[in-house]
Amino acid sequence: MSNPKTNRIETLDWLRGLMALSIMFYHLTIWIVAPQDSSTILGRLGVYGVSIFFILSGLSMAIVYNRYISSVRSSVKFFIRRIFRIVPLMFIATTVVIIPNLMGSWKYDWWLYFINVTTIFGFVEPSSYIPVGAWSIGNEMVYYAITPLIIVLYNYRIWAGNLFFLISLFVGMLFAFHLLDAGKPISDQWEYYINPFNNFFLYVMGIAIFYNFRDVKIKNELNLIFLIISVLLFCLLPYSGNQITVVAGHGRLVFVILSFMIILCFYKMRLDLPAFISKSLETFGIATYGVYLIHPIVYKYIISLFGNTLSEKDFLVYLIVVIITVSVSVLSYKQFELRFIRVGKKLTK
Repeated sequence: MSNPKTNRIETLDWLRGLMALSIMFYHLTIWIVAPQDSSTILGRLGVYGVSIFFILSGLSMAIVYNRYISSVRSSVKFFIRRIFRIVPLMFIATTVVIIPNLMGSWKYDWWLYFINVTTIFGFVEPSSYIPVGAWSIGNEMVYYAITPLIIVLYNYRIWAGNLFFLISLFVGMLFAFHLLDAGKPISDQWEYYINPFNNFFLYVMGIAIFYNFRDVKIKNELNLIFLIISVLLFCLLPYSGNQITVVAGHGRLVFVILSFMIILCFYKMRLDLPAFISKSLETFGIATYGVYLIHPIVYKYIISLFGNTLSEKDFLVYLIVVIITVSVSVLSYKQFELRFIRVGKKLTK
């Protein structure tokens, strides 16, 4: 189901919204309730929610820009638009995070602040992110810089683009089977995991899905069967222990394939949901960036402001953070982010 006015595919917004919520629930659960490992659904979504974001990002860029990017000039315009989409909220989030560190003192690592508010840390120091989870934003900016090349290759010949995807997949498998050790916790190998080239093939996969499947029609019933099977396998496959088991070795292959199937099914889905459900999911979808970036900040401030009356293990904290995060994220998109998106489009018209 697509919206011809915005060139958006609503079902992808639904999936994007669901993943944003799942990552927020994952973080709040490990902070407030209990740790989650690869045996739990939230433990898997905590990792592959972000992976699915990368694939969705590549797919979305291909849907919107496959005819737009055709030269150096249009490539520069594309990157300017992405800067106006990503940087404003990242600037606000980073600034809000460091405010407590500045209370009473202006001593701070201003280089660290600079590379975060400009989002260039993904290029120079991928592990030097300030807001929780912002490493993926740094990765995305690296991927945007390479997007014009991928689009040009696919527009030249499908096989050329697919060859590039296979090369990126090979690099990803090097990380999964050689650089990442399935016997060590993911926290001990975090710098390897968040390296932009570990997840790059996921972003390219999204672009590959568009070019290879845009004209493929799948019967809705068959599509639904594939989706149900993929989701069940994602939730029920017998993986346990530290999350490294699903991002290294054969676990990486299995869950990447399942993520690919889930996204392809949503991409090809033709489904009419009740208006209030589809609108709610679409709202979460467009506010995904805010939900992803804002919820750790809301949690931190709620605990620091009301620490004397609210326990960190209190379900009320969970509920308050969810309500405030969703409300602020939707408001941020409509009243703040959307303004900069329009400025970026106006500058590159």
